[in-house]
Amino acid sequence: MNVEQLVNAIGALESTDALQCKLTLDEWKTLAPYLSMRFLKEGDPLMREGECERELFILADGELKVSILGNTIATLVAGTVVGEGTFFSGAPRSATVTPSGPGVAWGLNWDKFNAMTNKHPKLAVDLVSSLAAVLAIRMREAILVGNFT
Repeated sequence: MNVEQLVNAIGALESTDALQCKLTLDEWKTLAPYLSMRFLKEGDPLMREGECERELFILADGELKVSILGNTIATLVAGTVVGEGTFFSGAPRSATVTPSGPGVAWGLNWDKFNAMTNKHPKLAVDLVSSLAAVLAIRMREAILVGNFT
């Protein structure tokens, strides 16, 4: 899997909380060295509730189940961002995220993000703006349904 497949997954997602990142393929290729590709296995959690690892993921292929206290609250598909809350806040993760089958996710950890920010500030701002929009939409949806867990 290459970064072009990630860009295609992001572009194909038609969700209210889709990453509306306007980066070009060449800009994604510039950012690719700061990302780590993770191959997902069914049932092997990508992240666990309570962890404090400052890394977010963009799902390039597959499907993820999001659960809180063992109860599935959402299903995420390719092109979706996950883990952005802990990435920015450093607070413990609020949910466990588990692949429903094989897949691929691209991760960005806080240290690599800082390095990227220093070397490519405009691209970092564009990415952060898109991630902030995802956070705002998800916060609004959580408020509307009363899901404050």
